[in-house]
Amino acid sequence: MKMIVIADDFTGSNDTGVQLAKKGARTEVMLSASQKPSRRADVLVINTESRAMPADQAASAVYAALSPWCETSPAPLVYKKIDSPFRGNIGAEVTAAMRASQRKLAVIAAAIPAAGRTTLEGKCLVNGVPLLE
Repeated sequence: MKMIVIADDFTGSNDTGVQLAKKGARTEVMLSASQKPSRRADVLVINTESRAMPADQAASAVYAALSPWCETSPAPLVYKKIDSPFRGNIGAEVTAAMRASQRKLAVIAAAIPAAGRTTLEGKCLVNGVPLLE
């Protein structure tokens, strides 16, 4: 497995899987962490359905879904899919993903320019308007 993607909802997991498949990656989307993957894929996308959970439960779900895949050598690249307008438990889930993968650095990029979602100077914009307005 070259890459593991952890998404907090059905839409995000499937959208990410489709985008990676369009680029030629053999991608498999698991609709829950309890599914058994085929192991033929280059990219495994796992839906934790954790967006609406309390932060501690969301973190546990991400850790449980990701940690078994990070015990292999070489460890896969980890992509923690986040909601571009920052819904969900982003901090708790990214921290859990870093802990599970034993990574020291996370790069957060929340943007889908084609959908009008951008980040400028640390602020999330939707169609040019700050999200917090």
